Amino acid sequence: MLWGIRLIRTGIMRAFGGSLRATLARAMNGRMSSFAVGLGVTIFLQSSTATALLVSSFAAKGLVSTTAALAVMLGADIGTSIAAQILSFNPTWLAYVAVFIGVVLHGRSTIYARRQIGRALLGLGLVLLALNFIRISSEPLRESEVLGFVFAALEDEVLLTMFLTAILTWLVHSSLAVVLLIAALSTSGVVPLGTGLVMVLGANIGGTVPPILATLSASGPGQHAAIGNACFKLCAALLVLPFVPMLQSWLQNQTNNPQIMVHVHMGFNFLVAVLFLPWVGSVAEILKRNVPNAFPAGSESLTKYLDRDLLSSPTIALTSATRELYRVNELVEKTLALLKQSVASSSPPDPAAVSANRAQATTIVEEVKLFLTEITREEISDTESRSAMNLLLLATNLWHVSDLVANAADQFATPSDMQYRFSSEGEGELLEILEVIQNGLHIALSASLHNDDKVRKTIQKQRKELEKLVDKSRSTHFSRLEVRNMSSINTTSLHNELLRDFSRIYYHIHTAAKVGA
Repeated sequence: MLWGIRLIRTGIMRAFGGSLRATLARAMNGRMSSFAVGLGVTIFLQSSTATALLVSSFAAKGLVSTTAALAVMLGADIGTSIAAQILSFNPTWLAYVAVFIGVVLHGRSTIYARRQIGRALLGLGLVLLALNFIRISSEPLRESEVLGFVFAALEDEVLLTMFLTAILTWLVHSSLAVVLLIAALSTSGVVPLGTGLVMVLGANIGGTVPPILATLSASGPGQHAAIGNACFKLCAALLVLPFVPMLQSWLQNQTNNPQIMVHVHMGFNFLVAVLFLPWVGSVAEILKRNVPNAFPAGSESLTKYLDRDLLSSPTIALTSATRELYRVNELVEKTLALLKQSVASSSPPDPAAVSANRAQATTIVEEVKLFLTEITREEISDTESRSAMNLLLLATNLWHVSDLVANAADQFATPSDMQYRFSSEGEGELLEILEVIQNGLHIALSASLHNDDKVRKTIQKQRKELEKLVDKSRSTHFSRLEVRNMSSINTTSLHNELLRDFSRIYYHIHTAAKVGA
């Protein structure tokens, strides 16, 4: 059953993850709309934990308020209870049909989205079969004296029962699976009605633990939704607990109803929403004061767009990696601007700025590479696999460009080379070459990412132009040495090292532009 629920969730996320995520982000602009979006998305995902992680990632980046995130979680709780209602009907014939169609679609279809829909249908079939097997296998347990004694003892230990069920739900990471299990055992007569009611409360509390643990490394805003939802569930469960005997007496004539526990689960989550939806704003303020940003200033990740929650939606994940590469490009351009300024003024660039740009670019590239590697571990289409490999090659070449530009800037740190300015002719030659490099850097990423052969030809033409300029600068520099130009004599080592670096820089720019051709 757990594996089936996971197949449903991953299939839906891979087929429609981008749309679900976009809908979630777009609609979270009000309390009621956030509640409705959380409900709808969770019915598809079959997991309030998955919704919690999506919402937490938005909140951590400041894209959604804590108030809206809490409202989404209240909707998500009802969404997962509706999913339990749908799955609890369990006609056996539907299980076999879902498995058959899922296997055919996933194994035979060449369209990626259709294969993932097949995965979800296969998971649905497995869940329905698992519930049927639980019902069949639990029939003999009715006659078990030991099990009857255990549950009879637990009936008087409501807090212990609730705690043990919460632990079980945390261990299996699915309140939906535990509630369906409780419903099946209750229908078979293995679990007494009163004990089943307490176990449902425990399952709801235990279901809030995985999102909290999953967001421990997030910033304060990223933790608010999970912590707030846990507080809602715990308070509501403690409020309902004294009324369990009254509820048991009221439902006594419904013990043969196979969906009674699922109805209780849904009723509890509706109660949580009614009680706390009007107060999400006040709770958000309390959380902001008491759960501040967990990271000290300056310790946040340098990457802005890489989000592990996107790995189940490869297309969106690849787009996020691409956005980070554009940030690397911007950092290289900043260092290149410092280098041009140094050449023009024959003064060293700010070493702290050069070092910071290089360090940031290196860190982002490493994070992008790791992120792309994780994407390729998922089941992805051939097109997405090629895109991931192309981005890896782009990241590698951009890192080489960043490192070489920073090295060129570092050349100015040698005091002996800075005692005299470049000759006016040498300065003009170097600046002309840097202008070509800057132009190539502007368009290299676009040439690769958009597979633009016209731009690639432009870069190829510029590379030939740059090599001619480099050769010409070397020749004229030696000519200036022959006539004993003192500026050229004192900067000869620096001049030639820069020309070498410039050629290598444009080589990697040209290589980056050819990626994907």
